[in-house]
Amino acid sequence: MLAAIAAQSLAFHAPRTAPPSDRSARAVPPSLGWLGGAASLTDEAKAARAREEELVSWLQDNDVYMSPQSGWGRAGHPLRVESDTSDDFEPSGRGLIARRSIIQNERLLEVPGRLVMTKARAQEVLGAAVPEEMGEYIALALLLVHERAKGSASMWAPYIGVLPSIEDVGPSYAWAEAEGPRRGMRILAELALLKGSGALDSTRSFQAKLQAEYAALRETTLARHADVLPADVVTYDAFVWGA
Repeated sequence: MLAAIAAQSLAFHAPRTAPPSDRSARAVPPSLGWLGGAASLTDEAKAARAREEELVSWLQDNDVYMSPQSGWGRAGHPLRVESDTSDDFEPSGRGLIARRSIIQNERLLEVPGRLVMTKARAQEVLGAAVPEEMGEYIALALLLVHERAKGSASMWAPYIGVLPSIEDVGPSYAWAEAEGPRRGMRILAELALLKGSGALDSTRSFQAKLQAEYAALRETTLARHADVLPADVVTYDAFVWGA
């Protein structure tokens, strides 16, 4: 997918169409799981749908074109937000899927620059807490944690509301090191499942990296800017989520 930045917006265009492979020709088309589908939903699914509808409304209120209806000089948007899709009988999760055929070089997605979280925006919001020498991903992690703590007062609240938790993603660097309780259940040491594989060394290396970065933040940024980034908000778990 080709990306183009113009007029304070981030736009993505459809790539040149390639001949379908044998597998794609046999694959089952993605199924829709939001605006159609099951007649009844669980409370959890209803809450997820409400958050996604809030996200769509927020995007539309901030000039993100998402209408399926054609207008003067503009075709209906080719994509739609789906909370639960499956592709070739495999769960694919939340995402954007095509509601119609995509024309070559058609603009697929356009997001105003003011909605995009960047290091520059982190500097605007957090001020001196994000110096120029700070890495971009740490700056974004701090911005995410800061804005999540603001709840509905954050301009990004609808977006943050659909971001997954660590438990939802289940990255190995957040797995349990030893047996212990979680959500009322006893769990085995999850990292033991990686014993004998290269993934265990990679996981421990990334864990050490996160721990070192957070320790450095505690000694510098969090100590100097507790008024903006209080330690009870930017906890290690929150930092891992944001990172």
